[in-house]
Amino acid sequence: MKKLNTFANLNAATLAAMSPEWRRVGKAQKSATSFEDPDVAIPTRTETLGGRQVRLAEAGPADAPLVVLLSPFPESILSFAGSWGALTDRLHIIAIDLPGFGASEGDRNDMSPEALGAHLATFFEELDLHDIHLVAPDVGMGAALAYAIHHDHRLASMAIGHGPGAPGPFKLAMMISLLAKSGVMRTSTAMLGAGPLIAFSAKIGKIRSRSNPIQVDDYLRAYAGRAGEVIHWFEDFRLKAAELAKGVGKIDIPTLVFWGDLDVLFDPSNAENLHDALPKSELRILPEAGHFSWSDQPEMFASMIIDWVNTGHAAL
Repeated sequence: MKKLNTFANLNAATLAAMSPEWRRVGKAQKSATSFEDPDVAIPTRTETLGGRQVRLAEAGPADAPLVVLLSPFPESILSFAGSWGALTDRLHIIAIDLPGFGASEGDRNDMSPEALGAHLATFFEELDLHDIHLVAPDVGMGAALAYAIHHDHRLASMAIGHGPGAPGPFKLAMMISLLAKSGVMRTSTAMLGAGPLIAFSAKIGKIRSRSNPIQVDDYLRAYAGRAGEVIHWFEDFRLKAAELAKGVGKIDIPTLVFWGDLDVLFDPSNAENLHDALPKSELRILPEAGHFSWSDQPEMFASMIIDWVNTGHAAL
C-alpha cells in the first residue's frame, strides 16, 4: 500500500509555512477535534464512457432521488467515505471520477471546466440519466457550471462549492495564485510529483479530518506519473474562472452553494458572490471546515445534501 513519504510531508510542511494562510489554518487545527476518515467499502467499477475509461461507484435505493457526485482534486470519489453511508441510505448515488482526475483516464485536454462539462453531457446521455441532483465540489464545481451554462442539461438541481466560477473578486490562496500565474511554478510542482501535491492540499485544506490509508493509497496511485498533466488545470486559471462567471446569472436551476468557513484555498467570499449572482440559490457555510468541507463535516454534509435533494431545492 502506497503512503505519503517523508519528502512529501516535509515539502507540504515547508509550503504551508510559506503560505500566509497557514497561521489561521494551523490555529484552527490545533483547537479542533480531529479524526480519521472511516474505512468504507465504496463499490467502484470502471466503464467506457465517451471513449474514456471512467471510474464510478453506485449505491443506494434504485427508487430514491438520483444524485451524481463528482470527485475533487487531488483526491477522488473515495474522499466521500465519511458521508457515503448516510447518503446511500437515503439517495441513489452515482459517484464519478472526472476524466483526468482520480482513477479515470484523461490528459491535459481535459483540464478545463468546458472540457469537463462536455464530458458530463456525454456521460449523462450514455448512462441515460435524468432529473439529476448534481453535487460538485472543487474541480467538479467548474465542470457543473460549464455543463449547466453550455449544454441542454438534465438537472433537477445542483449543489456546488469550493471551485471556480464566482463573479467579483476571485480570492485564492497564495500558492493557488502562483500556480495560476507562473509556468515555472506549475513545472516545478509537476516535477515534485503527486505526493507533495496531495500532502499539501490536505495539510492546508482540512481542519478536522485525515485521510485513511486506503484513501491515501488510492490518491497516490490515481495521480502517479501524471502530475504534469493534471497541473494544467491551473493554467490560465483566473481566465477560465472569469469565463464561467460570465454565465452564472443565466443558470435557472435551483442551486445550493456550500463552503467551509475555513477554506483558505478558495475564500468563502467567493461563495457569497456566487450566491448573489445565481437566480435561484441557497448558501450554506459549514463551520469548522476547510476546503474539503465534506470530509471535515461528513454528517453535516450528508444531512445538508439529503435535505436539499428531498425538499430544499423545490422551495426555490
